[in-house]
Amino acid sequence: MKIREWIPTIWLITFWIIVILFFVQTVKAADPNYPDIMAVEYVRNYDADTVTVNIHTWPKIIGHKISVRVNGIDTPEIRGGTEYSKNLAKQAKLFVELILKCAQNITLKNPQRGKYFRIVADIEIDGNDLGQVLIKLGYAKAYDGKSARPDWSTPE
Repeated sequence: MKIREWIPTIWLITFWIIVILFFVQTVKAADPNYPDIMAVEYVRNYDADTVTVNIHTWPKIIGHKISVRVNGIDTPEIRGGTEYSKNLAKQAKLFVELILKCAQNITLKNPQRGKYFRIVADIEIDGNDLGQVLIKLGYAKAYDGKSARPDWSTPE
């Protein structure tokens, strides 16, 4: 086969490579900014930084009993760890339960999809950022999800 016979095939392959690269870059560059989610109803919380809610403006198949992780914080775990961290975890869980049960308005701000298919968001309760409240009370520490988790084994 002569090179002239390959030219249309080469052009076609080049065209599709450019299209694919453009599409991949466009999808990769898209950092969706989802709107705040209102009309949120508290269901329960596993611990202080993982809350289950119903989102009334979403279809039940995706908005009923959906898990939401509080963005930017880490709290002690209910299971594992020292007695100190378990007790602190129980106190933090109870605090979050009480504050959410009494809330007039719960809003998920800056929602994103996190690992484990849950929503990661700043949870605003009656105008107050839950994560910041937990940090101020010593129930949470700032955490970006990438570095090592904070140590909860002993009081600071």
